[in-house]
Amino acid sequence: MSDKISPDTLSVSQPVFQCLSNTQARLENHTELTNGASAAIWRREESDLTRYQHPGHHTLSCYLGGGHAIRRLFANRTQGGGGPGRICLMPGDGDSHWDVNGPIHFMHLYFSEQHLKDLAGRIQDRGSDHLQLQDMTFMEDSWISSLCQQVIRPLNWQDNADRIALSSASDMLMVHLLKNYCGDYSSLPESKGGLSPYLQRQLLDYIEQHLDQPLTLQELAAFAQLSEYHFARMFKVSFGQAPHQYVTERRLNRAADLIRDKRLSLAEIALRCGFSSQSHFSQRFKQFYHVTPAQYRKGH
Repeated sequence: MSDKISPDTLSVSQPVFQCLSNTQARLENHTELTNGASAAIWRREESDLTRYQHPGHHTLSCYLGGGHAIRRLFANRTQGGGGPGRICLMPGDGDSHWDVNGPIHFMHLYFSEQHLKDLAGRIQDRGSDHLQLQDMTFMEDSWISSLCQQVIRPLNWQDNADRIALSSASDMLMVHLLKNYCGDYSSLPESKGGLSPYLQRQLLDYIEQHLDQPLTLQELAAFAQLSEYHFARMFKVSFGQAPHQYVTERRLNRAADLIRDKRLSLAEIALRCGFSSQSHFSQRFKQFYHVTPAQYRKGH
C-alpha cells in the first residue's frame, strides 16, 4: 500500500478529512464509493489536539490499532476508553475535541445527512425528515468492528473487482446505523422475496457481458430498477450469495477458461476479467483455486 495517496476532490472538500490532512496524520488508503460516501484509513504517531466543529457531514470512526491514550474533551469532563475495535460516531452538526496521545490507526467513513435520509426513505418508502444520528464515543459494536476490519479493510480499494463489495459493505454500515443509532428507525423492513425468473436471466446476461468493466452495485441495482439496499438482499435470496461474491466468481471462472486457452498473457486476462492489475488477479485466483494462474496454466 502506497504511503502517498492522492485523495479525490470530494473527500478533500469534507471538513473532517481536510482537518486530518492538516495534521501529522498519514493517509494510508482512500476511496470514493458509488453510493455517495467515501472511506479513508489514517495513521497518527504524533500527539496533537484536533477539533471537528460542525463539519456538515457524518463520520464513523473505527479504531484498527492503538488509541489507548486518546481522550475526548468536553466542557466539564474528559472521556477515555479508546482502543482497537472501538467505534466513534460523530454527527455532522456536532462539535468534538480530541486529545491524541500515542499512536493510533483508524478507518473513517464519511457520509452526508441527505445520503442517510435517502437510504432510510428507500428502505421504508416514507419520508425521513426527522432522522437524528446519535453522538457516540468509544462504543463497543462488534458488528461494525468486524465488518470494518475483516471485510472492508482487506479489500483492494483501488481495484474495480472489489467496488461492488465496498459499496455493499458501506450500505450495510448505513443500515446498521439506522437500525441502532437513529431512534425510530429501529424496525426496518427486510426484503424476503427474490428476483423474478425473467429478471434473473436478464441480470446474469448483463453481468456476463460486462465482466471486463467495474460493475458497481449501483449499476446492477439500476438495471433491476431497485434500490441498492433491496437489490442486494433480493439477489442473495435468488442466488444464495451476495452480488459481489457472484461477480467475483464469474470473473475467476472466465479467467480460468482464458488461461486454458493459452493464447493470452496473464496480464491481458486480468484486464479482460475486470481486475486492475495482474498482482491482484493472481492473489484472488490463488484464493479461489488454491494455485497461482501460472501453475493452473501449466497443469492444463
